[in-house]
Amino acid sequence: MSELDSNTGKAKGGWFKHIIGLAITVLCVVVIAKRVNYHEVLDALEHFHWPYLILGIAFLAFGYCLRILRWSMLLGATGAPVTFRNCVAPFLGSIALNNVLPLRLGDLVRALVFPTAMGVSKTTATSSLVMERLIDLMTLLCCLAIGLFAIRTATVPPMIANSAVTLAIGGGITLALGLLFSGPIARLLARQATTRGGRTAKVLTTAAELFDGFAAMARPQVLGLVFLVSMLVWVGESGLFYFVMLGFGLPATPLMALLVMAIATLSTLVPSSPGYVGPFHLAVFAAISLVGGTAAQAGSYAVLCHLALWLPTTLAGAVAIWSRPGLFRNARSASTTELAK
Repeated sequence: MSELDSNTGKAKGGWFKHIIGLAITVLCVVVIAKRVNYHEVLDALEHFHWPYLILGIAFLAFGYCLRILRWSMLLGATGAPVTFRNCVAPFLGSIALNNVLPLRLGDLVRALVFPTAMGVSKTTATSSLVMERLIDLMTLLCCLAIGLFAIRTATVPPMIANSAVTLAIGGGITLALGLLFSGPIARLLARQATTRGGRTAKVLTTAAELFDGFAAMARPQVLGLVFLVSMLVWVGESGLFYFVMLGFGLPATPLMALLVMAIATLSTLVPSSPGYVGPFHLAVFAAISLVGGTAAQAGSYAVLCHLALWLPTTLAGAVAIWSRPGLFRNARSASTTELAK
């Protein structure tokens, strides 16, 4: 296959993913639209107690501070020269890009573009991102289990329960493998790289560095502390869901908010348009309905929660990128240097 054919195939694959995501978004929006009365939704928003939203966003900000701290801890475990302050702009910038670009491209930028300005290798940044996502998945599933156990009145559809079990098993196995075998795998790949040449050696060396990063981050003392911080991260985020529930007059409890937050956040794993429009709203709508909210409350709650999550993080990320233009400039300089070589 020629290079042109290869690039054409990749472009078609990218467009296909975009179309699938857009189709899922439209389907979710249609499902919600058939179940709500727009006048009732607007009425619920008019009677919302807005001071609760300020408290919710404060908890969200607390959770994001802990997210940045956790990322700096993961990077620091590998010996990378990072500080909390150095991680703020790259982290918030990647979140903003995730909010406005498809296919979580912000994560790709955080792993492959921003590390140059941070003085961190791309493989280390990628290892930290993968570890972060696995830990988030396991923590969210724990939150879901705690919420379901505490709220016996909520009946979760079998599909959600089965998916949670599958994800928990898969994530647990992956983390266990990372904890036990990352070091030996890294050494094996490094030895193989010394016996090969050219591109194969480069790929093996990169893979060895990735597993070296996993081994450093999966040390029991590091992993235990990161899990603790992760629980606090999602407690902070559930605070937003809790106070928005109070603002709508729903019979909220912290554990109920934890359950709604877990269902809503896990829905962002589903392909959709940028900003997770559609799957997020449908998941929140279903979760609020499960805990006793009306269709109008569920619809208005979904809209307001999405805006409260999307708008502050997007604005904060945009300001972070604007305040540190070297995040992209250094990456362009590094790419130019590599091409010159």
